[in-house]
Amino acid sequence: MTHKNFTFAGAAFAAVMLVASGCASAPDRPERQLARAETSIEFAEQNGASEYGSTALDRARYHLEIAQNEADEGDHADALRHAEKAELDAELAAAQTSTGKASEALEEIRKSIETLRREIARNEFS
Repeated sequence: MTHKNFTFAGAAFAAVMLVASGCASAPDRPERQLARAETSIEFAEQNGASEYGSTALDRARYHLEIAQNEADEGDHADALRHAEKAELDAELAAAQTSTGKASEALEEIRKSIETLRREIARNEFS
């Protein structure tokens, strides 16, 4: 082999090792995802999710607790997965809350319309 071939082979080997070491390194603690999950849970709680989306909110809290424990133990990949689940469950709880509040508002509007119709009908025949 010539000197050029050894240099190329050495560079190729170094590149492969660099890529392999990057793939094998552990992921960092998912601080951003943990914070996003916490914020989503707080938002859902503040908007009444305990009334309308309590099951999803409970799941979000559960997954956040697991994510925090796994992050503390250094299992960052599972921590990230559970933090993402927590955020999604919190968003579901918030959506269920919005739907529940909208349904209640719609029912109030329907009741008001019915009351107005009865008033109009009573005044027409008076």
